[in-house]
Amino acid sequence: TALPESIGKLRALTKLHVGGNKLTELPAAIGRLAKLTTLRVGTNKLTELPAAIGRLTKLTWLEVNLNQLTELPAAIGSLVALTKLHVYGNKLTELPAAIGSLVKLTALSVIGNQLKELPAAIGSLAALTRLNVGSNQLTKLPTAIFNLAALTELDVGSNKLTELPTAILNLAALTELDVGSNKLT
Repeated sequence: TALPESIGKLRALTKLHVGGNKLTELPAAIGRLAKLTTLRVGTNKLTELPAAIGRLTKLTWLEVNLNQLTELPAAIGSLVALTKLHVYGNKLTELPAAIGSLVKLTALSVIGNQLKELPAAIGSLAALTRLNVGSNQLTKLPTAIFNLAALTELDVGSNKLTELPTAILNLAALTELDVGSNKLT
């Protein structure tokens, strides 16, 4: 049900997978795992991530699916090597603007949260190829999203969108588009 603070002594650790447990928190000592490239903590009972997570600058994959997170710490913007961020099935109501600092991010999945809008900073994620924001409460998409030239997959299904702006035509690399179960006329 808990990870000990002493986990910070595993200085050579590159991958940590503790999914499918009953963790309610991650110790701040996790920030001392400087060589960590993969952190998978899905299917637990986490309500927050420690700010110390921002010290994991070699992290390329962060998975915190199916927890009870209500927010992501601004420190997430320090994860400059991150290429995959999966946070689906939580209780997020917003994404921090700091997410725009994740310039190497290629896949972002926040399906099944309670997002009402996406930050304009999402338009800074030039390497993004997959954006999955389905099953939220989005009523519109930020215009900055249509600058993501590398985007090949966009899932905005099961939201509250009433229209798709013509700017979607700017996404020339798009091969998959899911807009099902919205309020489009």
